[in-house]
Amino acid sequence: MGNTMWDSPFNLAVIDWFSQFNAMSARANQVIQYVEAAYLFKGLPVMAVIWFHWFGADDAKPDTRRTIIAALIGCVLAVFIARLINNIAPHQVRPFANAALPYVEYVGLAARESQSLFDWNSFPSDHAALFFSLAAGIFMLSRRVGILVFLYVLLVIALPRIYLGLHYATDILVGTAIGMGSVWLCTRKSVVDLVGERCMALLKRHPGAFQTIFFICSVEISVMFTDVRSFMTAARSFF
Repeated sequence: MGNTMWDSPFNLAVIDWFSQFNAMSARANQVIQYVEAAYLFKGLPVMAVIWFHWFGADDAKPDTRRTIIAALIGCVLAVFIARLINNIAPHQVRPFANAALPYVEYVGLAARESQSLFDWNSFPSDHAALFFSLAAGIFMLSRRVGILVFLYVLLVIALPRIYLGLHYATDILVGTAIGMGSVWLCTRKSVVDLVGERCMALLKRHPGAFQTIFFICSVEISVMFTDVRSFMTAARSFF
């Protein structure tokens, strides 16, 4: 598997700890699997907090919308960096497909059939990069709400992916660092002033068009660009 880090003592200890719960409850496993796959519980609740701050901002709080724009740019940058590393780093098979690990059977769940899950490099986690970057952006707007969103992302998005064998703990940690670092970089005052002022000028000049584009782009971010990726895959088949 090349120079991967899946067999670090930390990863193995985390996998061993989670394995004690795999056979405890079929219903719990089914709920965890559903929540892990459903953007209704992943991206949309997190993005809803962004929308609350965006649409709740008034002319007296211009910094709120400028910060949101910069943070969303950081989210896109985080996913780009994570996917770039994912494609150039040595291939690291996902835990559930790793023949070097003991086979784990999840009571109540069918065996995985999607070949892409077997072929896709697990390192780093683009889920962690995206959703922890969104949490970091929210933290810039409200520390109290941001902490709650960090906990939500950890418990509802990150840990289920480790539990179900989709990622190693280090995949999540590195993805988190990429996400938070990207948002930190993009929310520096110089970036916020440069990008934010231009976007606010466009918002003032074309409010309907800007709000529509903002909403569509934010939805695509919240579902990890699923529709965009599907469109690009379909488009490639014509050439």
